[in-house]
Amino acid sequence: MKTVNSVSGGKSSGYLAVHYPADYDVFALVCLDDCRVKDEGLLRYAQEKLSGFYDEFGPVIGTAESDETLAAMRDLEQYIGREITWVRGPSFDRLLSGEWTAWGGGSKTRLPSWARRYCTAEMKLVPIFLWWWRNFGEAVEMRIGFRSEEFGRMMRYMHRSPWEFRFPTSCSLRGRRQMRWESFRWRQISFPLIEHGVDQRRVADYWAGAGWVKGDLFQERRRVVFPSVSNCVGCFHKSVELLAHMAEVEPEKMGWFAAQEEKGMGRWKDKEITYQQIIEARAALWKEVPAEIMADGETCAGGECTA
Repeated sequence: MKTVNSVSGGKSSGYLAVHYPADYDVFALVCLDDCRVKDEGLLRYAQEKLSGFYDEFGPVIGTAESDETLAAMRDLEQYIGREITWVRGPSFDRLLSGEWTAWGGGSKTRLPSWARRYCTAEMKLVPIFLWWWRNFGEAVEMRIGFRSEEFGRMMRYMHRSPWEFRFPTSCSLRGRRQMRWESFRWRQISFPLIEHGVDQRRVADYWAGAGWVKGDLFQERRRVVFPSVSNCVGCFHKSVELLAHMAEVEPEKMGWFAAQEEKGMGRWKDKEITYQQIIEARAALWKEVPAEIMADGETCAGGECTA
């Protein structure tokens, strides 16, 4: 059985890729049609990694994740000495526009939230599944980088992300049920960091000491610098205080998230505070983020974005 490491741009999945080499490493990027990647060299790199998706989705312009995530994935590939495959789905803008037929049919008329978490499926899980479909056709072992103290997160993930996937395989022009769907047992999920007792401290200590590796001229490895907070900048699973911090460090991206609430599709936090209110109160709110959370850098307990 082939092995696949699911990497997300955070320290834990980076640790997984270093210490548990797999046959393949895959990363799903959440793209935006706005919020252009600031570093032109980094933008060209992302466009090259996702050039195979140009005909379907167009070139990469921006991303809902921090630009630092793109840099970390670029440098992690050099660090581990293996190719990291990048995949993508429709841009977040296109998914919310109503023009995109979402996985399973229909368009989305409400913003995703804790109760409607379709963004992860559409822009991370489905692109990874389609990559598997086009390249393998038989079950793989997919490794997820949850740490030993995240056992509850693992259980939620196992409940929401079974290794069967329903996929449309044919279309009939006769009858009312035109699309034929089949279920594929495409992956067996494993959690090496949990199995081997790797906790947050061990991950943090490793990356704190992992700099340039001295050797001959051709064996040095670039230091990997991870974003202060991983996953989408404005993810609704982040606390209000942490979102206020993101408004300080990523104002353009948080502005994009706030703008979506003005389109009459609901709120990211449902009945809670709006993102515009978070942005306006950020100076007072973000200082309340606990230091240990910022030291961790991986703050979402939602369970699935690492795919």
